[in-house]
Amino acid sequence: MKFKILRPMLRTWRSKAYRPGMLGWSLGIGLLIGFSPTVGLQAVICVAVTLAWNRFHSAKMNLPAMLVGSFVVNPFTMAPTYLLYYKVGCQVVDCHLRLREEFFASLDSITSLGTHILVPILLGSLPFMIIGLPLGLYLGNRIEALLEARRRRRPRLALQRARGKRTGNAEA
Repeated sequence: MKFKILRPMLRTWRSKAYRPGMLGWSLGIGLLIGFSPTVGLQAVICVAVTLAWNRFHSAKMNLPAMLVGSFVVNPFTMAPTYLLYYKVGCQVVDCHLRLREEFFASLDSITSLGTHILVPILLGSLPFMIIGLPLGLYLGNRIEALLEARRRRRPRLALQRARGKRTGNAEA
């Protein structure tokens, strides 16, 4: 396999406790958590949600897929994303501050304003969180369908390769 990040997802997907559709739910919840304004806590929240869900439910969440979804907002995209959250939130509530992208590059400057900036950012992130869940469901289910098609195709490919070696064809 070329992409090492997919190995843990595939390992969970192949386990006996895994149920179809959980890859989509894991990715969707990861996107929901990733779009939330919880700077630096997304991975911790994903681990906590996965551990709690897997402890009390028979259908197991896929932690690697949830973590991949939560990294949609990362240190490189944090400033423009939070500025967008702020601008969208200012459409809902009255904002007297005019902030630029550079302001969101430092957590120090964000925390200095406190509640003046917290409410618009929280309200501005809600539409993205709401869109993130069905988007993750769709993408995860598509990935799962591709993996299932690959799994069904693999025995035939192995059989064809074995026949090619016996007859002397070097297709593999």
